[in-house]
Amino acid sequence: MTTPDAPKVEGTVHLVRHGHVENPGNVIYGRLPGFVLSATGRDQAAAAAERLSERPLDEVWSSPLERAQETAATIATPHGLEVVTDERLVESGTTLEGVGRRAVAFATSPQKWWSLRNPLRPSWGESFVEISARMTEVIFEVLEASPGAEVAFVSHQTPVLVARLALARRRVPPWLAFTPCETGSITTLGLIDGEIVRASYFVPPKS
Repeated sequence: MTTPDAPKVEGTVHLVRHGHVENPGNVIYGRLPGFVLSATGRDQAAAAAERLSERPLDEVWSSPLERAQETAATIATPHGLEVVTDERLVESGTTLEGVGRRAVAFATSPQKWWSLRNPLRPSWGESFVEISARMTEVIFEVLEASPGAEVAFVSHQTPVLVARLALARRRVPPWLAFTPCETGSITTLGLIDGEIVRASYFVPPKS
């Protein structure tokens, strides 16, 4: 995975993964509509909101998908902020939408086998390079417009992981970085001159 040259932005970025999703069919839902937070996910969003409630948030940005919008709204409410929706924060594109997560689901879907040929790109959908470009574009755009701002960006597992690695200028695929990104988690990065000067990771307590 390559990363773009980072502009010398300054501010605090909270990369939030949405809460746990109601998924009774246990499928890869990707960008499919209708997947909302479960009861656990709502608790996780509330925990993330509480974590950020004492922070001087200037803006809350979100993916357009329902689960991210719900999480973002929960975070924004204590601050009296409106959620800014941006397509660049959307889930990574995949050809595996609707396929069951269990191995047997792939075994019975031979038309999908070829898409698994290269996990380093990955071959089943949008590349890590493309995800990195759109995620860093929106983050840098916001910080360049409001230097020193503190902003929450609510997105999805792969985009959050890729953005975190891109901001750290690490050139490895997210699955090889062994970086945690649990549902409802917050990765906080402080940036000065485009460099990470402080970082923390929060995961909601088990309910």
